[in-house]
Amino acid sequence: MIKIALDIMGGDNAPQSNIDGAIDFLNKNQDSVKIYMIGDEKIILSELAKNTKISNNNFEIIHTSQIIDLDDKPSKIIKRKPDSSMNKAICLLKDNIVDAVISSGNTGCLVSSAFFNLGTIDNIKRPALFAIIPSENGSFLLGDVGANSSSNPNQLLQFSKMASIYMECLLKIKKPKVGLLNIGLEPNKGTEAIKESYNLMEKELNNFIGNIESRYIFDGKADIVICDGFTGNIVLKLIEGMMSYNLNLISEKLNLKSADIVNNLKSIYDYEQYGAAPILGVNGLVLKSHGSSSKISIFNALKNAQKLCQVDLLSKFQS
Repeated sequence: MIKIALDIMGGDNAPQSNIDGAIDFLNKNQDSVKIYMIGDEKIILSELAKNTKISNNNFEIIHTSQIIDLDDKPSKIIKRKPDSSMNKAICLLKDNIVDAVISSGNTGCLVSSAFFNLGTIDNIKRPALFAIIPSENGSFLLGDVGANSSSNPNQLLQFSKMASIYMECLLKIKKPKVGLLNIGLEPNKGTEAIKESYNLMEKELNNFIGNIESRYIFDGKADIVICDGFTGNIVLKLIEGMMSYNLNLISEKLNLKSADIVNNLKSIYDYEQYGAAPILGVNGLVLKSHGSSSKISIFNALKNAQKLCQVDLLSKFQS
């Protein structure tokens, strides 16, 4: 049986969306998954009492007394809030009580807790966070999108290798094409670090296709787009903002007969269908779901965690 720790107190819509998503998932996955609900026991029990759809009690509540807020500093949370729901979930993974952790909480704090509690896989210096983005060919991975504000060429190379393994495991794409995000296609474009990264990837990766400009990332030329976390986070939030703006604009300008078109576009670019993405490189399966996750997103996050446990993603990194 797969055991997953869910940070009930993390996220904008906590705790209700986390609990409702967990119950919906358990009801459809009888006896195959056990969920550890981590958070304030009184609050969790109160929310569970409102849910009349519980048909699977394969869960356990782990009480915690602290909650990590958006303004908490990642470097301080382990000492200042050791009994937070997020940190407790990571510690359960460290102690091999669970197989995976999911949180919608503070990204920086989640990365920090995972990094300091679990450490990294052998020969990996820094973890990275990747997002699945819809594209012309289905989807592509963008990363790092926030685990590190800056990364050196060797780290970007490691991110590329980990993302390639993840892409093969989750999306069944053999030898996914890796592109390096840059301001031009030519090898001599970009900062010295980017030019060095290009040379290193060209030498070390047989699936490297070269530089890719941001305007081409949706064209399907690359299955994986590599960048540092500062750049990736800006790109990710720009994509989210532009999609939201464009969909609202289309809704206002088109007549009611076009409602189906708008709804189809929303379904394509809805982050909730992707659930959560793992923090690649830490020595354990830790998934970050969107801060505004609804119960649908949490359901899909649990589905992703189950699948990654089944394919034993971590062992593939270690080998």
